Amino acid sequence: MRMKRYLAAVTACIALFACGCAQPQGPTHAPVELTPAVAELSPPGPGETPPPGAPRLEPPPAMNECTVECEDTVNLRDGASSRATLLETLPSGTRVRVIEFEERYAYVEVLASGRKGYLIAGYLKPEKDVLGLKIVSVTDTYTYERMREDMRALEAAYGDAVTLEIAGESALGVEIPVLVLGDPAAPHHVFVQAAIHAREHMTALLAMALSEAWLKAGASAEVCFHVMPMSNPDGVKVSQEAVYDDHTRAMQASDFAAGLTKADGEEYLRKWKANYNGVDINRNFDALWEHVNTAPVPSAEGYRGGAPESEPETRALIAYTKQYEFDATISYHATGSAIYWQFGPATEADKAAHALAKVIGELSGYSVEFDDGTSFGGYKDWASSKCGIPSLTIEIGTRSAPLPETDFYNIWIRNRFVFKTVAEWVKNA
Repeated sequence: MRMKRYLAAVTACIALFACGCAQPQGPTHAPVELTPAVAELSPPGPGETPPPGAPRLEPPPAMNECTVECEDTVNLRDGASSRATLLETLPSGTRVRVIEFEERYAYVEVLASGRKGYLIAGYLKPEKDVLGLKIVSVTDTYTYERMREDMRALEAAYGDAVTLEIAGESALGVEIPVLVLGDPAAPHHVFVQAAIHAREHMTALLAMALSEAWLKAGASAEVCFHVMPMSNPDGVKVSQEAVYDDHTRAMQASDFAAGLTKADGEEYLRKWKANYNGVDINRNFDALWEHVNTAPVPSAEGYRGGAPESEPETRALIAYTKQYEFDATISYHATGSAIYWQFGPATEADKAAHALAKVIGELSGYSVEFDDGTSFGGYKDWASSKCGIPSLTIEIGTRSAPLPETDFYNIWIRNRFVFKTVAEWVKNA
């Protein structure tokens, strides 16, 4: 395949965010250092730089002033860690200025006192609109029906720049749609899939918001994005509606008897991760599938299925991936504010993915993680090992899935340049 490469040339990506535009550059095969200092991208103000550490991101002006939104209080600490010294607790409604994001945390200044410290970024709601979108809007329950409505609205608003394809159907016969953004005959193609895990349905909202923003910015004549916002529509419905039927009630009883859950009632369904059949789609791919050893029978999460590719959602993802020569794939998950690029010993595709991961890490404030050798059977793993496509998993969010609406704002700020970054990367790789 086209994507058996070593490392990508990403100088254009860095220039893109330094000056707001980028000129096409010729391909290069030389390794490139991909960890520029954050100060080179957007210099912080005097006295505002936290101690060195993980990649950090300065927010746009619209995110500077935020309000703490929580049930009671949140902790302000002297470092980006739950083990850092507690400075004070901030009650809901406290107004802060965001200085930088770092992994799950935001480095803030309390407006009333001037005190600075770190708090979990998912508790911050901006006082101004940070999306600037007309069709996709923020909610903590982005349904399949809402997604299809927004897809139709994007088609109407952007005409030939948007094509709708159907990749397949779910276990319950629900269509799995893909938004094709740009020219299907473009020289480069990128596949983005989200909500493969039911309770992580905020990733579907993010994928749709990124799609609208990409179209609004004019998309690209050279790079066509294929966006599958909801790979697991049946599971998402179970998690969002939290209404039992005979099938899910029997599965809850099985999980409880096996000691796989102590949750009952709505909590069990809200935390649902599998498809309707009780198979974790992201453990159902032929990528060391035999090593998946979590749930032994159909379950709300962790069951690999009776065989690789046993599920219709898995087969739809595989068939669609093989339909185009993709330069890269991005899988959105929640939660963790981290980027994963590797599957087993690093292949050429993994090395290229690592290069891309480092760029996105610098521009999002997300950490870039190595394979710990304990996860198998995922889509990213399959796309990389079986198809040779550089593939990333991006874990969004700072709190447990399903994520609350408040968490979306920092997620958006961190991911709003991902399509632009990936487009420049594939053009110059």
